[in-house]
Amino acid sequence: MNRPAAPSFDPWAASYDRYRPGYPDVLFTTIAERLSLPAHPRVADLGAGTGRASLAMAGHGWDVTAVEPGPGMLAVLRNSAAQAGLTLTATQASAEATNLTDASFDVVTAAQAFHWFDKPAALREAARILRPSGGVAVFWNTRDVDASVLLADFGALLERATTGTGWWRDRDRQMKETRTALESHPDFGAPELVELRHTERMTPDAFVEMAFTVSQVQALSHDAQERLRDELQRLLARDGHDRQPTLSIPYRIDLWIARRSGE
Repeated sequence: MNRPAAPSFDPWAASYDRYRPGYPDVLFTTIAERLSLPAHPRVADLGAGTGRASLAMAGHGWDVTAVEPGPGMLAVLRNSAAQAGLTLTATQASAEATNLTDASFDVVTAAQAFHWFDKPAALREAARILRPSGGVAVFWNTRDVDASVLLADFGALLERATTGTGWWRDRDRQMKETRTALESHPDFGAPELVELRHTERMTPDAFVEMAFTVSQVQALSHDAQERLRDELQRLLARDGHDRQPTLSIPYRIDLWIARRSGE
């Protein structure tokens, strides 16, 4: 299967940063435990975007290098780091050619991004920049569409709006492709899948705007986007969700971990 071309998220980088969910602390403690990381590991975060994961890891005291090809996303990342008083390195490069030093990182991460990579090339690059004792942690933060009628209907609306591509419920294919990429790569041992759960609270308006951070939705015409916005607002009004100050949205994190071979 051909890898889809990665879109540029730069045009909506600010909205992406504002409305996409964050990551719970348990994700990073799990990565540290499973990979036996040192107290202040060096991490290369590939496809870092606006830095939701990079900033969280920096907040945990990790020495973070955020690697992102989009200048607009990097600008938001750097501004967020400055506002939060966090120190990290941000570099404009691809996951497949980071220009980072050989054998210099304890862990390489990919948050919400691995599906856009040329997987064999990105894993070769990860192996090159990892220390012999290091490993990779690849993860996705996904709304649990089976957890409530609201989320199931939300997903169905997005499915219809994006012409039935099935992208929003494509976990099985993503899991298979990730497992295959890790298992078939000679530089990494057998991958391990860890499933984590957490809940995000957001306003009804933020819930609607979150839909418009998705590349398939951004590809719609202006009129199609406005129709989708109206449908989403009606969905919230149907059961009175629009009158709630915040909504509780359950998320599932699929975390794949693999060590450098021989470790």
